[in-house]
Amino acid sequence: MNYDDQAGSELIAKLREHVLKPEFAYEHNWEAGDIVFWDNQVTLHSRRPFPADQRRLLKRISLAGSRPF
Repeated sequence: MNYDDQAGSELIAKLREHVLKPEFAYEHNWEAGDIVFWDNQVTLHSRRPFPADQRRLLKRISLAGSRPF
């Protein structure tokens, strides 16, 4: 299916509105020792600000190969 620029922009706006609904969100309440991971290929993610006096360690791991589905 082909979309002109206007129709494509409208579709993207509708999709963004849909995926940003609160029922699709997970917000983690951090505790010492927690580990959280996600699949960057299929997940939108962000973080809220955290206190400057708290340590945050972030490590990225990339697996070889293609998507499993």
